[in-house]
Amino acid sequence: MAQQFPNLSRIDLNQLLALQALLEEKHITRAAARFSLSQPAMSRVLGRLRSAIGDDLLVRSGVGYERTPRGDRLLRELEVLLPRLNAVIGSNDFDPSTSQQRFRVTGTDYAAAVIVRGTVQICRKFAPGVRVEVIGWTEDSYRYVEMGRCDVALGVGSVPTPPKGLKVEVLYHEHFVCLISADCKFRGKRFSLNEYLHRPHAVVATAEGQQTMIDRPLADLGKARNIVLQSPYFMATALNIVGTDLIFTAPMRLALELSKLSHFRQVLPPQEIGDFPYTMIWHPRLSGDSGHAWFRDQIRTTAKQG
Repeated sequence: MAQQFPNLSRIDLNQLLALQALLEEKHITRAAARFSLSQPAMSRVLGRLRSAIGDDLLVRSGVGYERTPRGDRLLRELEVLLPRLNAVIGSNDFDPSTSQQRFRVTGTDYAAAVIVRGTVQICRKFAPGVRVEVIGWTEDSYRYVEMGRCDVALGVGSVPTPPKGLKVEVLYHEHFVCLISADCKFRGKRFSLNEYLHRPHAVVATAEGQQTMIDRPLADLGKARNIVLQSPYFMATALNIVGTDLIFTAPMRLALELSKLSHFRQVLPPQEIGDFPYTMIWHPRLSGDSGHAWFRDQIRTTAKQG
């Protein structure tokens, strides 16, 4: 067998796990903490890996480390390989009460505040050993799901369109509401389109530099908002409108949480702004895994409770 796979004889599975940690963290001490090892012990592991693979893997850059090109390629491969090895070697029986499994979710801070929060509450009650890791939304989020770097993506359906090979499930349809500062002089219950367009706006740019589910329909009407603040973060954008005349058009579930604070008032948006599907996306290779199926069920439960 060693002759059939000569490269594998130079390394064992635990070293592959350590290699992934080192390449992800780009930091020996943080990688060591993930394995409950001392920093010197992890440094020795890195030395053995460098010798076995024939590459530096990590090189010093300023105060930290950067991956070599070979290290980048290895990390991409490990993100796909290790979950598959785990599924092959392990049993498909999942016991949430004893599981130590890690589930990785990619999404915006809206997803973290509205969906992940409730899911974590369920996990703490029924699966206290489970670890949930949130990875911020980027243009590569769907690629991360394809590669195995993330297990679930939470996002606005069709913006951008997920690759055809991924599983897509609509969790619910979300509505928009306008948040304004509590001391704003506007006293109406709904903005007309004209009022909405002529007032200054704070927006979250989720794709293509736009708050897409709002700006695309307006563009179809030949209209555009007066944007004076743009941010990638929902929560920070909401806090930044306090004490100003800015409008922040936010998803209803997030607006309900923010409106519990005295700093905000809700106003309905123009009728031209509709609702949108909020989706859960995963790779088909995880569909039959009992642990991942259980985790997706907890996301569904949280979505239904909203």
